[in-house]
Amino acid sequence: MALDDEKTTGETTAVPVEDGRKAAIKKWAIVSGIMLLFIGIMIGIAMFSVNMIKEHLETEETKNLKKQQEETDDSKIAGCKTGGVGATLAAPIEVTVNIGGEDGRFVKCGVQLEYDPKDTKLGMELESRSVQIKNTIIEIMSSKPLSELNTNEGKRAIREQIVVEVNEILPKTVDGKPNGKPLGRVCRSYFDSFMIQ
Repeated sequence: MALDDEKTTGETTAVPVEDGRKAAIKKWAIVSGIMLLFIGIMIGIAMFSVNMIKEHLETEETKNLKKQQEETDDSKIAGCKTGGVGATLAAPIEVTVNIGGEDGRFVKCGVQLEYDPKDTKLGMELESRSVQIKNTIIEIMSSKPLSELNTNEGKRAIREQIVVEVNEILPKTVDGKPNGKPLGRVCRSYFDSFMIQ
């Protein structure tokens, strides 16, 4: 009987130690599972945030690329070759205008327009509309403040505006018909001379 009591006592003491280990392992497994779940959630949130930022940046890049594409497409419509030298007017368009808001100060400049040399009809059209083009350039130049005329960015913006507004004057086709042969477009404008006094 004493042996049976010892066996029973030994077994009962071994069971709680084993149950304690199992309970500790269960606790650590639960804690580890919760930690892994938490880490997984944090990684998911981080990846979602990075993707959102990346999409936003791609959207901005896409807008910029689209804008560049449109500018390039405008050049293709005009037949302009990127980096190439196009045809220009026989002589630059010379203008002298008062600077807005500046008494007694004026700007004198020569503007040259560039277009695809294949567009011979465009060259003739530009020559025949030289008075309209000169008037457009005078209106643009006289509307600019001295601060804009003095900076490279301002001059670049003026040159771009000249191209846009001159192209608006021109007919879209050689014969003026909607489905006619395209006349071509002015690609770029340059200042042949530029002086502020």
